[in-house]
Amino acid sequence: MAYLDTFRGEVFPWEVDSTEHFTVAAYYQKFEAATWRFLRLAGVDPAAARTTAALTHYKAELRQRDIYRIETARIESGDELTIGHKLFNAETGALCTTMQQSLAGVSLEGPAVVWDGDPREERSVPGDDAGWIRSSVDIARPEETDWAGRLSLSGYIQRFSTANSFIMSAFGMTPEYLNEARVGLSTFEFQLTLHRLAQPGDLLDVESCVAHLGNSSLRFCHRMRNAETGADIAGLSQFGVHLDLDSRRPSRIPDHLRERSQTLLAKS
Repeated sequence: MAYLDTFRGEVFPWEVDSTEHFTVAAYYQKFEAATWRFLRLAGVDPAAARTTAALTHYKAELRQRDIYRIETARIESGDELTIGHKLFNAETGALCTTMQQSLAGVSLEGPAVVWDGDPREERSVPGDDAGWIRSSVDIARPEETDWAGRLSLSGYIQRFSTANSFIMSAFGMTPEYLNEARVGLSTFEFQLTLHRLAQPGDLLDVESCVAHLGNSSLRFCHRMRNAETGADIAGLSQFGVHLDLDSRRPSRIPDHLRERSQTLLAKS
């Protein structure tokens, strides 16, 4: 099955985050819609599909008013179906974002398309000895569900985004610092794992730690659990850069932030 045209849209003002580009939760909302359309066109019931993992690479920014399109294809066969999404700037043709999405509960026949996107790099998950902090306390709300009645993909990402703000503030990348220094966190990779799907009314807790600190890059790890049962729900490894908002280029993480982050940094 070749790539199908599965979504077209534009970046609305309310979908732009504090880093002044398309927010990551909005990407996942659009990819989820692309998946639903792709499976329906392939003759598969999308309500039977369950996302187990998603590897996303953000390559080029989308800003307010930009228009974009998504193409989707099956890229791998096996016990789990893997589909690939490519999101393009519809005006320039530039490839902005790719996602490899693993799905359980459904299958497709026929040859897969050869994936020419970024390969997966294994990222270690810190242990309990890392400086985990409580970074989100929330409830899955009914209006956040997908078409099958489960917490949508963007619902998970929105909570991990909030968790980012708390883990960054814990070592000095506070809202005040970000505003005064005109910097932000620009993400270039997500490795999302879903252990089970949250339902409306579930109590969701997130813990976060710093997994890597480079010159301008940093990686956070987040783990989401059911607050009542303690069961693991989802995990996210997020790689990003300390971004100068005026030049739109990575900038060096200041020493005072680097020093404070050591207490939260996972041991190698």
